[in-house]
Amino acid sequence: MIKILTADLSAVVRTIEKQIFSSCPDFEFISSCPDAALLLDDCRKLHPDFVLCSADIPDIRNVIKVISDELHIISVVMNTSLSASLLFYGATEIQKPEFVSMSKNDTDDFLNKLLQIYQFSNIKFDKIKRGINQESSKENCPCESKRKSKEKHFKALVVGVSTGGPKTLQLLIRSLGKDFPLPVFITQHVDTTFDKNMVSWLDKTVDLTVSLAENGVVPLPGHVYFAPADNHLVFTKEKGDIKIVLDKSEPINFLRPAVDKMFSSAAEVYGENCLALLLTGMGNDGTEGCKAIKKYCGYTIGEAEESCVVYGMSKSAYEAGAIDEMLSLELMGKRVNQLVKIAGGDSNE
Repeated sequence: MIKILTADLSAVVRTIEKQIFSSCPDFEFISSCPDAALLLDDCRKLHPDFVLCSADIPDIRNVIKVISDELHIISVVMNTSLSASLLFYGATEIQKPEFVSMSKNDTDDFLNKLLQIYQFSNIKFDKIKRGINQESSKENCPCESKRKSKEKHFKALVVGVSTGGPKTLQLLIRSLGKDFPLPVFITQHVDTTFDKNMVSWLDKTVDLTVSLAENGVVPLPGHVYFAPADNHLVFTKEKGDIKIVLDKSEPINFLRPAVDKMFSSAAEVYGENCLALLLTGMGNDGTEGCKAIKKYCGYTIGEAEESCVVYGMSKSAYEAGAIDEMLSLELMGKRVNQLVKIAGGDSNE
C-alpha cells in the first residue's frame, strides 16, 4: 500500500480526502494537515510515500522543495488554475477536482491519475535514492546507432519536454556535468508566469549556466538556453555565426513555444551536427521535429516509458520511426556525453 499524506486549507476537503483514500485498497491514509509547517513535520515523522497538497497553502513552495530534494518524497500539487508555479520544485501538478461534488467515476479517475503519477515518479526517486548507475544495454545502444553517431560532429543539443519537465530537466542537466562542451537549447511547454521562475531555480541548482534565450545571441558552449513563454526558439546563420531568434509566428498545434519548431529549425541550421532529446510529455509535439533532424542526418534520443511522467511525446516520435535510441532518464546524460566524445563534438568552430 502507498502511504499518503494530504494537506489542504479546507477542513471539508481534508475530510473528503480521508474518506477517498481510506476506502481505496491501494492507499494507506496516514494524516491530513491544514498548513505547510505541519505537513513538513508529518513528512519527517511519518515518512509517507506520497504527498498530495493544495497549491494555495501559504509557504507550500518551500516545503515542496524540502519534500522533493531532501526527503525524496513524491509530491503532487493540486492547482485550480494550473499555473505551473510549483512544478519546478519537483512536484507534479494536476487540476484540483471539485471534491464536494465528485461522482464515483470522478473519484475513480482521480485515484487512477494519482496511481499513475506515483508509478512513474517512484521509478525515478528509487533510482536516485539508491544511486543506481546502470550501463546501457545492447538494446538501448544498437551497434548501428553507435556506428552512425561516430560519423557526426555535434555542435548543439536540443531538448523538448512538457509534462513533468522541470524535475526531469534538473536531473538531465546535472547529469551532463559542469564541462559539457555544447550549447543546450530547451523548449518546455510553459506559460508566462512560469518561465522566469523555472530558469532562475534551475540556474541555482545545476552546474551549467541557465538563462532565457534572447534575440541575436550567439550561443556559448556549456550554456543552457530556454525558449521564453509565448516565443518559438529558432536559429539563423549569419556570416558563419549561428544565432538565436525568438519567433512570434503562429502556434503549432496550439503551442508556442513548440518543440517541433525548434527541432526543425535546428535541423536546418545544424544539420548532421544536431543531437536531440525528446523527453516526458503529453501529445505528439516533437515528432515532426525529430523527423526533420533525421532527414538532415542528425541524431535523436527519446525518453523510455519507464522514466516518463507521461509517455506521450517520445512514444509518438518512436512509433513514427524518428528516434535512434530510447533510454531512461538516468542513462541519458552519460549517453549524451559518450556520443559527444565519440563524435568529437565541440561547438567552437
